[in-house]
Amino acid sequence: MPKTKGESIFFTAITAWMMVYVMTLYNTVIAMGSFTNAAFLIALKGMWIEYIIIALLAYFVSGHLAKMCAFRVVQPGDRPIFIIFSIQIFTVIWQVLFASVLGVYHGYGFTSNFLPDYLTTYCSNFVMALPLQLIIVGPLARLIFRTLFINHKKEKSTNEIQNDDEKIVAKTM
Repeated sequence: MPKTKGESIFFTAITAWMMVYVMTLYNTVIAMGSFTNAAFLIALKGMWIEYIIIALLAYFVSGHLAKMCAFRVVQPGDRPIFIIFSIQIFTVIWQVLFASVLGVYHGYGFTSNFLPDYLTTYCSNFVMALPLQLIIVGPLARLIFRTLFINHKKEKSTNEIQNDDEKIVAKTM
């Protein structure tokens, strides 16, 4: 979908924001033991450092690793939906791998129980992150992206066509 570096940064930023907010909300609810209205604000206030880290990891590390892994499963000529799902699944695998380190640090600290805490955190986050990415965040991010960039390009193309038509008319007069 993104064609330029700027579009890719924007797409990564909105996808990462949605994922980090919902996953922070999810982990906040787990830590609080109940889902209250306060959880929405607590998650929004507490997500920003993680957002920056996760967005940078998504753009510079996870995205590349996910594509590398995905194209071992699918081929460039396969149906686009299979390619999208494959990339999304591997992105979730890598992002949850990195984000769970942050989750263990916030939840338990780096103790001698790091490995069991990490595996528990990874599994609980993966179970939430995969359907969230495939069903809600991925489609919503693509919709936002298409609305802002592709419709804008269509308007630009229409204006270019109109300008070309005006130039043709002006030459014939």
